[in-house]
Amino acid sequence: MYQEKRIVLTPAQQRLIEVWGRLAYAWGIGPAMAQIFALLYVYPEPLDADTLIEQLGISRGSASINLRKLLEWGLIQKIDLPNTRRSLYTATKDIWLIAARIIQKRFEREIVPVKELLQTLIKREDVQKDAHTYHVIRQMEEIVGILMAAVEVALPVLATQDKERIQRIIQSWSRILKRDGNRLSGLAAGGDSEAGGDPVPS
Repeated sequence: MYQEKRIVLTPAQQRLIEVWGRLAYAWGIGPAMAQIFALLYVYPEPLDADTLIEQLGISRGSASINLRKLLEWGLIQKIDLPNTRRSLYTATKDIWLIAARIIQKRFEREIVPVKELLQTLIKREDVQKDAHTYHVIRQMEEIVGILMAAVEVALPVLATQDKERIQRIIQSWSRILKRDGNRLSGLAAGGDSEAGGDPVPS
């Protein structure tokens, strides 16, 4: 029979959970969801929902909702205990996989719907008759397409933990951004618009 146990967190673990909760806003994740994940991530053993509720001071409803979201995101695993209705939860420990899954979920929730909306708008008859609006939507669609392509490149690389390839891509993109920034500065100052280029990373 499973018995609850009171866990003791170190000051560093408590601080990490607090920081992770604050970072959640930038990721589009609720603080409770982030703190649940952080507690499961920093604690070496699986924990049950009651322990999470007690340690984080959240309601049972909040714990249930956010545990379900974390399972949907693939950031935690559920362990069903035999001969009891209780379950334990543990976090995915692979930080590269965690990053890939967070990016993927943000991508699915935010970028994909925008792409679909733009595709719908650009097919409208009134938009196609309005050259300015059509041009603006086409530009937005191109930018979103670039973002989608960047994510599609990044996700498999993160999942395979190919650190050297990631560093090469970042360095190449940094050179391109620096080159283009210098070119724009030169144009603004009336300078030469011609510049050599780096290949687009793949």
